[in-house]
Amino acid sequence: MKESLRTSRYPNRTSEDRELINQILDEARFCTVAYADDHVAHQIPTGFCRLEDEVYIHGSVKSHFISRLLESPEVSLSIMLCDALVLAPTAFNHSVNYRSVVLYSGVREVRDVVQKARVLSAYTDKYIPGRMQDLPQPTPEELSVTTVLALSTNKSLAKTRTGGVGVDTSKSNVWSGIVPVRMEYGTPEVDQGISHLETPHYLNQLITANTL
Repeated sequence: MKESLRTSRYPNRTSEDRELINQILDEARFCTVAYADDHVAHQIPTGFCRLEDEVYIHGSVKSHFISRLLESPEVSLSIMLCDALVLAPTAFNHSVNYRSVVLYSGVREVRDVVQKARVLSAYTDKYIPGRMQDLPQPTPEELSVTTVLALSTNKSLAKTRTGGVGVDTSKSNVWSGIVPVRMEYGTPEVDQGISHLETPHYLNQLITANTL
């Protein structure tokens, strides 16, 4: 069962809605994973993907970070999507519109090779949808040197801010409002060794979908 989390500031901005949490997780490209090691706090930025009710990260079997996560009783994962800068009449009231997720979970190693391959394929397609149709599946050797970790989303919370400035601007002589923030992709630069190949259709689609 999903555990409830609480926030002390702006609780009206929080949500435990699974659809919202999943949407934010799926849109985000990167996360930060935090853990404690001998009473010292550590955090690592990394990529991830989500399948059903679990978030997956991966790394080398020799990774110190991965081994410490496996030894931790619970870790924390966080992400934030910045949607707009909020400019108010005073610096004190400036803000950002954002969508974020924080989750707490134990860490499970994915040992089944079929599931590992499925996760790593989903990971690739998260960043470049359709890419795996051009690529071979991971080899047994590649799977053997890669550790895949699963974190449950059952103990997670979304927090968002939307809307405008939120204060009275009628007597201000300073420009106030929001400045949308979006991510876009640049023009692909083909490797010279394959310069005779056309840009794949899924890459063109990705660029078109994420162009301002």
